[in-house]
Amino acid sequence: MAVVKVPDLLVSPVSNPDMDEIRFWLRIMMEHSLFMKIGFPCTELELIRRAGEFQKGFQELLNESERVHPSQMADFIKKTIYWVECLRAFKRHVLHIVITCGFKLGGYNYPLLLDHISREAEYFLLVLRKAETGETGTPIQSIIQENVFWLRIMSDHSKFIRSLLDQSERQLANQSQAFSDEFDTLLAQARDLEGMLWDFKKIPTLSRFEGDVKGATRRLRDFKQAAKELLENCAALSLIPVALADHVRREAEHFLMIIDRIEHELAN
Repeated sequence: MAVVKVPDLLVSPVSNPDMDEIRFWLRIMMEHSLFMKIGFPCTELELIRRAGEFQKGFQELLNESERVHPSQMADFIKKTIYWVECLRAFKRHVLHIVITCGFKLGGYNYPLLLDHISREAEYFLLVLRKAETGETGTPIQSIIQENVFWLRIMSDHSKFIRSLLDQSERQLANQSQAFSDEFDTLLAQARDLEGMLWDFKKIPTLSRFEGDVKGATRRLRDFKQAAKELLENCAALSLIPVALADHVRREAEHFLMIIDRIEHELAN
């Protein structure tokens, strides 16, 4: 697989990401592999097989993570980095096929989704490398870039939900669109702050902004939870698997946890 350059993202303000965070991302990578597998055209047997191998591999890593002794942590991280690098390259390979019209029968792995899950793999690599090196420190720029990364993820989720709902689900579609617009606005604001504060210390506006982000993310998390329950009860018409609804809900929960950490950093 081709090596893809990791963009200059920064990870969450956690001095040493613990195994719970690594397990969180292992499950996310496993689910990405599953979603890619079920999104391929039925004729793409080799890509379906490879996605299945990644799904199995990350499930095995997730199982292994429950038994890792502290003395084995370094080797486990190295092995996980290898798997994530391979999956990231696979995602980018599939993205290239899609944007060059390589699938004649279509499928459901559309470009923004593939780019989205590639960005999350890149983020996980940085989490792993920070754990590997024991890097510490949480500069203001890191906090702002953290917001940029996650706000884009939340905006993407809203767009994915909107695009997979049946056209008759007008109220849910309108709610999804409203969340997409709100997070696009917050993302633009975060990028403005990124330019203003790259060589400055924290300012009161940043704390207020984090409060706005937390409120929006809580409401989106609750919307995702409600959507998941509707899908579980077959009470909403869509192409959204229940597993995908739960997947995006858990990512919103994770972002809320990161916002709490950021607010703690700013308070201190």
